Amino acid sequence: MKKPFFYLRTRIFLSMIALVFVSFLLIGLSTNFQITESSYYYHELRLDRKESQLQRAISYEFINNINPVKSQIFRDKIFKISDIQNISFSIYDLNGNLIQSTFEESALSRISQDLIDKINLAEKKKYVEIKKVGEKQVRESYSIIYDYNNEPIWILNLPYFDDDKLNVYELRSFILNIVQVYLLLFVLAIIISYFVSSYITNPISEIVYKMKQMRIDKLNKKINLKVTSREMFTLVNSYNNMVDQIDQNIKEISKSQRELAWREMAKQVAHEIKNPLTPMKLSVQNFKIKFDPKDPNVEKKLDEYSKTLIQQIDVLSSIATAFSSFAELPAQKNEKIDLISTTKLCLEIFNDRNVVFKSDLNKLEILFDRTNLIRIINNLVKNSIQATNDILEPKILVQVKKINKSALIEIIDNGLGIPNELKEKIFEPNFTTKTKGMGLGLSIIKNLITNYKGTISFKSKKGETVFTIKLPVD
Repeated sequence: MKKPFFYLRTRIFLSMIALVFVSFLLIGLSTNFQITESSYYYHELRLDRKESQLQRAISYEFINNINPVKSQIFRDKIFKISDIQNISFSIYDLNGNLIQSTFEESALSRISQDLIDKINLAEKKKYVEIKKVGEKQVRESYSIIYDYNNEPIWILNLPYFDDDKLNVYELRSFILNIVQVYLLLFVLAIIISYFVSSYITNPISEIVYKMKQMRIDKLNKKINLKVTSREMFTLVNSYNNMVDQIDQNIKEISKSQRELAWREMAKQVAHEIKNPLTPMKLSVQNFKIKFDPKDPNVEKKLDEYSKTLIQQIDVLSSIATAFSSFAELPAQKNEKIDLISTTKLCLEIFNDRNVVFKSDLNKLEILFDRTNLIRIINNLVKNSIQATNDILEPKILVQVKKINKSALIEIIDNGLGIPNELKEKIFEPNFTTKTKGMGLGLSIIKNLITNYKGTISFKSKKGETVFTIKLPVD
């Protein structure tokens, strides 16, 4: 399964920030659209009002007294209306010819027949043409002027320039205000989203942490959190119930494993005990049959007989000792010890020039049981010595290193090596490559190291075997 790029807390945090940002964009865009639409209808209504005022003014002046269009009186009245209304306009006849304009030069001398047709076909005999003049938008309104008989006499042309300065100012002011508000909201959203995301994800993080700490060799802890949401309560409660079930299953599995291990161990011990008991029984039977008190060598035979029994009794004693050592669960003592000096001290008892210690460190402190550490090193070095008995030039190297936050102990020998088919069984309790013993040494070592959260591994080939112990450094 592909690992998600963001944590849930980050996703909640970013989602809330994105929500504020998107709402800001949507409000800004909708406001801009609304102001643009309002501006469009505002100019349209304003043009209608101006045109209506102008129509009424012209009707008032000319509807009952139409002067000749070329007369000075007509011209003066047109300019009078323009001055009073503060509006510039043009008047055309019904054929599109210019009659009079209050514009000095910009008025068209004639309007096209196509435009006249559009005016006549338009509702209310009014047509508005929108066009661009430079950067400004101009609405050219063309409408029919009627006489007192409601007969069309002229065409009124009223140009209107859309002035959006006020709307632009309002939009900018609004955007500036909303930016200030949303900056405050953005800061508040960051703070609130941080606490909300933490509140939501803390129980989940606690569950993840507890699940990472979950082990089958110890009692797992439940989660005790004050949660107010029903979902988080259900989640935490489900986890605690799962812990109870797992612990119960672990106890049952551990019990069955212990029982199985003891059964296997009992079989192994019984088998090992039978080995010396058989020759002891045969020896006693043979001695009973052949014993002659008058034999001149009776003392010698008794001595040999007693030595045979003592030898077999010693074998039984060693079996009992090995079994006791494996069954023993030593108390774990976490004491701070110097790995370098302890290893050197341990190797002194061998007094063998073939055993060499090497380390670039003067001191390396770890938390471990000093007695158990000596026991581990002794066992591994003894194994290396026994593995090199048949080598002409035996070499055993014990070296200590520090890699990152781990201490490494390596025991290297140049013995014959461990055969491939035996490597998987090397740490099994009842496995041994020796003719004597029960094969409990490496199994005990592994148990001891595991108790201190360490590991033991090995690599072996002909001419070289390396056992590596990895322990955490405090």
